[in-house]
Order: sequence, then structure tokens, then C-alpha cells
Amino acid sequence: MSFLYIYERGAKIGVQNNCVLVESDNLKRTLPIEGVENVIIFGDASLSSSCVKHFMERDINLTWLSSRGKFYGRLESTRSVNIYRQRRQFACGEDDEFCLALAKKIITAKVKNQITILRRYQRNRPQSSAQTSIEAMSKLLPLTGKAQSREEVMGYEGSAARYYYQGLGALVEPDFSFSGRSRQPPRDPFNSLLSFAYTLLMYDLYTAVVNRGLNPYASFLHSIKSGHPALCSDLMEEWRAVLADSLALYVTSKGIIKRGHFERPAQEGGVYLDSQASKIYIAEYEKKVRGRSRYLNYVDYSVSFRRAIEMQCQRLAQAVEEGDPEIYQPVVIR
Repeated sequence: MSFLYIYERGAKIGVQNNCVLVESDNLKRTLPIEGVENVIIFGDASLSSSCVKHFMERDINLTWLSSRGKFYGRLESTRSVNIYRQRRQFACGEDDEFCLALAKKIITAKVKNQITILRRYQRNRPQSSAQTSIEAMSKLLPLTGKAQSREEVMGYEGSAARYYYQGLGALVEPDFSFSGRSRQPPRDPFNSLLSFAYTLLMYDLYTAVVNRGLNPYASFLHSIKSGHPALCSDLMEEWRAVLADSLALYVTSKGIIKRGHFERPAQEGGVYLDSQASKIYIAEYEKKVRGRSRYLNYVDYSVSFRRAIEMQCQRLAQAVEEGDPEIYQPVVIR
């Protein structure tokens, strides 16, 4: 199954002869509709009512983002809504023991994955060192495991994040100097790459969560707030370093994305990839999530990262159904 990204300004999207048809001034492309799972639109595009009907009948989700990645909204079929599962999800979200156990698991996995990414990239940067950050983060792991509340867990997560971004800054290419995380808007090119990758990952997770009958807004780790898919933020934690941070490091170290690929619109106050580079980055993200690994410890075969995300959402759904957080095993890379 494919994710279809529409980045052409003024594109028109329709369905013709059992294919999705995308037309713009510079493009005409068709894709068999059977192979499309999700359509993500950046900026302006138009769809016919017939096209929307076809998508809803086939459970093809539509996600609208601005050209900078700001979320506008989503159109999806209601076939996957499982109110009984969601009632169990809401109940588990009120269960402090369930939430604490899940928080410890996910944040421990997140920090371990961050340490692994720092170690991997440090091997190729003998002149730079993230060792101080690695050691400080390693000391936080046993404390996270002994935490007595979600707030305490998230406090350790915040401390680990500060050390992590310090370590990351030591490993980023000199042309992409990075001194810490900035968002809304991103203040430098590397932060721009991180934010864009997190956006793509967020809506990969959103699709997987909804398809498993879970409510994307009802979380276990992060605080809930109107309009924010907090459960997706929960599930992103184990994947951020694995899929997004490593992607930003890869495209900058290989020269796939260069400093000249960014623009700084005066009215927006941030730094963003230009249109052509955005397409390149999306293509690299797709290559990343389609890559296969054996990181799931409950199957003995390799799966793509996107499939692993789906399986992890199903695993969480099972944990919710049975009220047992031990069923959920976050991904830890090696």
C-alpha cells in the first residue's frame, strides 16, 4: 500500500478508470487506486466530490497540511471507529498504574534509541564527541524505571532530551550547525528537517492509530488538549530518533539536502525547505519507512518500519483491550 503526497500547487485530484489522477500545470500522474492507503496534501489542491466518495468507500484517508507542514484537518471513513475499544482506551487513560507502566516502557525505549543513534553517528565523526551526553543519558535510564508518577517519567524524559540534543549538535555537519531544538517555527535548517520529519511521522502514526480503532486524541503519557492527537505523540516517542532524527542526519551527511535548499520567508519567521527540496526529503522519508528491519521482538521475520508502526498500534490496542500494559513492547534498536 502507498502513501500519496501531493505537493504541486493547484493540483487537481480525481478518480478515473479505477486510478487516482493528479493533474497540475507541470504534472499528470495516475496511480492504481487499489494501492493507495493515504493521501497527504501540502498546500492548495482540489478534489471532486466523486473523488472524495471513492476515497471514503475504499477507506483512503485524506490529510491536509500547509506547505510548511501545519495540520489543517483530515477526512476519513468511519468504518474503523471501534467505540467499545475506545471506551476501554478512555478507562485505561484514567488508570494511573496502567499509564505509569506504559510511560516507563516508552520513555526508556526512547532514551535507549537516542543513545544508539548518537553512538552510531559518533563512529563516523572521530573529531566530534557525544560521549558526555551518552553517559548522562545512560544514568537517567535506571531513574526512569523507578519513577513513581507519569510526571516524574516525563521529567526524566525532558532531562534526557536536553542531553540528547547537545550530543546531536556535536554530530551534525558543520554547514548545519545545531545548538538545540526550536519549533513553531524552526529557527535553523536542521531544526526545519526535524520538524518536517516529525510531521510526516505523526500522520503515519495517526493513520495506523485510527485504522486500529483507537482514538488518536486520548493519550497515556502526554497531557490531552483540544485539537492535538496526543496518543500519536505518545507513540512517536520510540520512533523519533529511529526514523526522523536519523533521517535528518543522513540527508545532511550525504549531501542530499544542502544549506541552499532552505528559504526564510519574512512573513513566517522560520526556516523551511523549498518546494523542490521538500519533495526530495519526502522521497527519502518514504525510502526510510519502507526499509525493513527485525526490531520487533514478538515476530521472527523482518517487516518495513511502516508495517512495524501498524503492528505496534495493534499491540497497544491489545494492551488496552486486556488492560495489561505489559503486552506493549516498545521498539528498541541495536
